[in-house]
Amino acid sequence: MSTQKQEQPLERPVLEIMTSEVSVVEMWTTVRQAASLMAKSGCGCLVVVRGNLAVGIVTERDIVHKITAEGVDSEKVMIQHIMSTPLITVASNASIREAAEKMSTYEIRKIVVVDKVGKLVGLVTAGDLAHWLAELNQFSDPALNAIARLKMKGADGPYA
Repeated sequence: MSTQKQEQPLERPVLEIMTSEVSVVEMWTTVRQAASLMAKSGCGCLVVVRGNLAVGIVTERDIVHKITAEGVDSEKVMIQHIMSTPLITVASNASIREAAEKMSTYEIRKIVVVDKVGKLVGLVTAGDLAHWLAELNQFSDPALNAIARLKMKGADGPYA
């Protein structure tokens, strides 16, 4: 009989579900350049860095609400003027639970993962959490699969 305690899924390290290849941009990049980078890389956000340190985040929503909807010239505004800061982060040795709790507390859909000196390590999104939960549930919950944007077997069409 084993006395070893089985680890709870939410206590697993956030490193297991994060995306480690994160698109980044410097603070003095124009919004137009950042939007172009987002379009080319297919990502919904960019982590703003100063050197190797993560200092902010800019999302598609930031660009739509702060630039496009206001009719502002995206070539004349720097990312530092629309980025969200201070940046909400989680340590690379944190649990999935801690990341999820911070995301809930701060009502954010993306959280930056950093090492002990603030260097960017990765990113966890609500989609990453949903995909992980769907996998834990053996992809048996169609609602969770939809939130995780998982294609159902045999599905076709423009949204499949």
